[in-house]
Amino acid sequence: MIKNFKFWTGFFIIFGLIVSSIIFSVFFDSQVRQVQVLYDENMTPIEAAPFEPSFMFPLGTDPLGYDTAGKVLQGAKFTLISVIVIGVLRVIFSFVVAIPLAFYMPEKIRKSLDQLLSSFYFIPLTILAIFILSPILKEQIKIPEMEEYFIYSFAERIGLEIIILTLLVVPLLGSMIGNMMASTLKEDFIEGANVLGASRWRVFKKHVMPHLLPKLIIVWCQQCVQVLIIFTHLGYFKLFFGGTDIDFNPFWGDPPKSLSNEWSGLVGNYYTYIQGNPAIALGPIIMFGIEIYAFQLMAEGFQKHLETRNVKGFKEEKTSEKQEVAVKASGKFQFLQNRGA
Repeated sequence: MIKNFKFWTGFFIIFGLIVSSIIFSVFFDSQVRQVQVLYDENMTPIEAAPFEPSFMFPLGTDPLGYDTAGKVLQGAKFTLISVIVIGVLRVIFSFVVAIPLAFYMPEKIRKSLDQLLSSFYFIPLTILAIFILSPILKEQIKIPEMEEYFIYSFAERIGLEIIILTLLVVPLLGSMIGNMMASTLKEDFIEGANVLGASRWRVFKKHVMPHLLPKLIIVWCQQCVQVLIIFTHLGYFKLFFGGTDIDFNPFWGDPPKSLSNEWSGLVGNYYTYIQGNPAIALGPIIMFGIEIYAFQLMAEGFQKHLETRNVKGFKEEKTSEKQEVAVKASGKFQFLQNRGA
């Protein structure tokens, strides 16, 4: 059982927001409150949208009077569940790639491949994602008919975006996990298992996996943070999760909008107001920051749990050794006493 305040704080922030979003969708049909004008007791208009953050509107409203907190709550399930799924798939696929790198590839070739892949650290993943996802997520138009359409369906767009954002990091992350496996294989207990005739599968199952699995959980938290950051960048470039609805009216077209109110869409829609009315844009940006901090808390808390567990195990081992020595000493003393010494 993990006993760490940071870990559970981050976990309950993420889990609580997802559950609240699902409850809001099931029991309230995701109806976002809209208030365009506020009136006093005499029904005299006193204020019009957009409203600043207040007790009535915790994150303010947009220019049309829609409650930003309601939109954030509506889109939380799409954003956070997709982030968790992408993070899990990244770790799983990279782990599968790392197994042959660590167990079957010669060390010289593996290090050469690692040096080659390290150059990709200097290429922003957001740039690659923009080029690949633009034709998938953006709405298109047929020029003669002026008909708007998407190349792929909504489910296909979500699936393709998840797959692409997963595969972009598999080479780098697979190489990193492969190095972690290779360093584990050099430990003394692995060499001892090999001397005793253990097969590769037994070494992998009984020794490598228990040693590596806790580290993969920390890697997963880090990948979730990276996905959240990429989502904010894609939102700035009007590439929203699930697709970007574009109005091609040349005279009075509406700005691009998200189809699900997920957070990257809110960032992209509200970013233009950041100079005129910063409160409108800061709501979803703050929520991104809170969730990034929550995943970091989980990673730090789990890391602290591992360190505490290792120290505790070491102390228990030392204590047991001292007790064993004391028992042996006590036995020797009793034996001499019985001899009349």
